[in-house]
Amino acid sequence: MTEQAVLMETREAVAVVTINAYAMRNSMGAPGVREGLLEAMERFENDDGLRVMVLTGAGGVFSAGGNLDALRRIRDVEKIRQRLEAGGPLLQRILTSEKLYIAAVEGPAFGAGLGLAACCDLMVAAEGARFCAAQIRVGAAPDGALWWALPFRVGAGRARRILLTGEEVSLDEAIHIGLADVRAEQGAALEAALKHARRLAAGPPLAQATIKRLFTALPADLVERLRVERETAAETFASEDFVEGASAFLEKRRPHFRGC
Repeated sequence: MTEQAVLMETREAVAVVTINAYAMRNSMGAPGVREGLLEAMERFENDDGLRVMVLTGAGGVFSAGGNLDALRRIRDVEKIRQRLEAGGPLLQRILTSEKLYIAAVEGPAFGAGLGLAACCDLMVAAEGARFCAAQIRVGAAPDGALWWALPFRVGAGRARRILLTGEEVSLDEAIHIGLADVRAEQGAALEAALKHARRLAAGPPLAQATIKRLFTALPADLVERLRVERETAAETFASEDFVEGASAFLEKRRPHFRGC
């Protein structure tokens, strides 16, 4: 595992996995992050002594999303599709695993980072946490399993608003609408998540696995939704609008979208 990008430790039946790419705001597109998360999940899934994984980010940031600078330089749809597909297995693993995953969110969970947190079975968020499906801000359609996870958490109407507007969702609203499950003091998301992880780790594995299967049934439908999401997102990430949106964001100016 790439230790610089992803750290893993075990605490009895709980695995704590930290995205450790703070220089890039714990971006899912930072070098080694997706690979490190996949390796950590593989270790977790294959260890019968581990029951719950807690996912968090270093430095008071969960994840600020994808690597816009890298993405805007790729103009080939197929190459972008391949890049997006690299994150598919880890999100699908969380959703279909018989084990449990908890997100411990401090600070921003934006774009693909929001997708990672929303796919988890439980989301613990600290004061100051902020949530945003930011892809629309830079002219792209959602990726990171947001098309699947958001409606499951907040309902189709609210998910549509969050995805279309790109508005930030405060912790107060996130708790109110069910985007986040548990509120914690600032700096205490991991501690609170560990408390819930220990309780869940002592629960009945077969019943927990059954509940997860029921929420993601039918599996073929889940796989198809994630495939369609990657296809549509790849097309928008290859567009002129995305290049303009990403450039505007990085240059701190308003984007001028032209619909191409």
